[in-house]
Amino acid sequence: MLLLCAYYAQAGSIKTIKSEVEFNGNHIELAGRYLVTLSPDIETALKNGLSLPFTYEFKLTKPKFYAWYRNLADSFNSTASITYRLSYQPLTRQYRLNTSGLTRNFNSADEALVALSIIRGWTVLEGSNIDNEDFAGKIRFRLDHSLLPKSYQLTALGDEDWVLDSGWHELQRPVSSPSAEPVP
Repeated sequence: MLLLCAYYAQAGSIKTIKSEVEFNGNHIELAGRYLVTLSPDIETALKNGLSLPFTYEFKLTKPKFYAWYRNLADSFNSTASITYRLSYQPLTRQYRLNTSGLTRNFNSADEALVALSIIRGWTVLEGSNIDNEDFAGKIRFRLDHSLLPKSYQLTALGDEDWVLDSGWHELQRPVSSPSAEPVP
């Protein structure tokens, strides 16, 4: 039993804490929070200079006919993704998080992982007119093996320590707090 507990303590994982959707005009904004744990093998590779690509992915699941029609009509894409790269800079002893040209530096891996594991205001489906009652979608967060160097792709292929994936989770609408009624 202790060996089994020790194994899971060493394994990396991504667990979904929350995934929400908000409707703002003609676009949809996603928010998510995850708990990311790196395995010792991935931590070692990171410290030795490997840049780790983590990808958030969105998929529209309802209304399917709307997505199919818009795809044919005007190349509408019912999926979206955004990739972050986590790297370690040995000269400055800092962790760097990079996406779309925006770079942030952190003093520890824990700080960088917390920043990496939170996404807010991610705009998807711009120009859509999907009614919020008809909408359903899924989101996932994962270490993107396809963006790793070829040698690491082969390493990750059969090694459970390199599998970091939250799995697909249904997006939830945020719970709105009941509005306070005015006191007469």
